[in-house]
Amino acid sequence: MIPTQFKSKLPKTLSWPLGAETVTAGLGEAPHVAECSLWFSDAPVWRASEFQQMLHEAQPYPVLVAEYRPAIRMPYGGSKAMEAMGLYDDKWQIHVNPVPRAWRSTVGALLREKGLPQVADWLRSFTGSGWQNRHHRLELVYAPREQSLSEKRSDGV
Repeated sequence: MIPTQFKSKLPKTLSWPLGAETVTAGLGEAPHVAECSLWFSDAPVWRASEFQQMLHEAQPYPVLVAEYRPAIRMPYGGSKAMEAMGLYDDKWQIHVNPVPRAWRSTVGALLREKGLPQVADWLRSFTGSGWQNRHHRLELVYAPREQSLSEKRSDGV
């Protein structure tokens, strides 16, 4: 089971489209799954009011984000305690963002059928030399009007 690092409390109007067990089962034996951690946040953007506006206007937004962050050198003013906690180590994270309760089954089905296999393929794509030195991100974006899921990749950010 992929460990859950963080889980926000949600208002009654929102729900997560997938749980930790479903994400873990959907990724199966893909490489790096054992190194991943799960984050269930209450909004895909910083301001909750901006997220509410996105929902009201039925704007597309990422419902699942997988990312790899390379290790960073401890900064000059960094603390040994932070280093011991692993804050400067490389990280594999999967972020699950909430959806309105009415969308839960639709988005969950799309993620199980299409999204999690895409994440597993993305995890398998890290071969060869040099990939560990760059930030990599895969966003699965849900478009409410079309009821579709699309992917957005960024590498080397």
